[in-house]
Amino acid sequence: MLGLIVGESSLPRFIINKLIKKNLEFLILDLTKSNIYKKYENCYSLKITELGKAISLLKKNNCKNIIFIGRVKRPEISALKFDRKALFYLPRLFSAFKKGDGNILKEIIKIFKEHNINVVNSMKFTPELIFKDSSINKVKINNLDKNSITKGVNIIKSLSKFDIGQSVVINNGYVLAIEGPEGTDETIKRSSHLLKKYRLKNKSILIKFPKANQDLRVDLPTIGLDTIKNCIKANIKGIAVKRSQNIILDKDKIINLTKKNNFFIISL
Repeated sequence: MLGLIVGESSLPRFIINKLIKKNLEFLILDLTKSNIYKKYENCYSLKITELGKAISLLKKNNCKNIIFIGRVKRPEISALKFDRKALFYLPRLFSAFKKGDGNILKEIIKIFKEHNINVVNSMKFTPELIFKDSSINKVKINNLDKNSITKGVNIIKSLSKFDIGQSVVINNGYVLAIEGPEGTDETIKRSSHLLKKYRLKNKSILIKFPKANQDLRVDLPTIGLDTIKNCIKANIKGIAVKRSQNIILDKDKIINLTKKNNFFIISL
């Protein structure tokens, strides 16, 4: 049986429906606030701090492989209440917590591995969602755009050692926003505020690349329809992503929306 540890976003539901069609057995550990997957059989609502309960449920149901899908908001560690198993691992988790989200996920992967539970890449189950094309909506980009994209990629690479900066918004070479713990969509909105504040007339570009040390098994860059809508509202004219290391959701709808708004998505 496959274990699914799920958070917010439309990706978990896509994978669940695919597993159902293939008659594959799965267990859901639902980390969403509103328990949106409770209608499914073998679904258990968990808090992010219930590591012991998660391990126990996975072992009880003979889940030797698990996937992480969807967003889980980073909590304030001082306000958390851990179960006994999580308390046992707390020194390791706290040490990783101080180094950033990526290190927390890597430590959790190690803990699961110690219990003979392997974390596998969700892309194994959704190969059709992997963005392998060179572009969507072949809008021509100028040299200034190319320079901005190169600058954004270099910024992400440089910041990787600090476990920050999965996305950057650049306007004609001027860095408007670098993603922090708030996530890509909030970074896009923040860039819009700065665009208006400094009265910049040109449109911006979003560069969304995995960090150099990012574990794609649990932290896969994803672009969905809401991301494109937020970009258009924020006066962003296109997105640059890493080829074969990003998932594109609702691709047909995204293609239609990009064509209507002369919006580009390119992969490097």
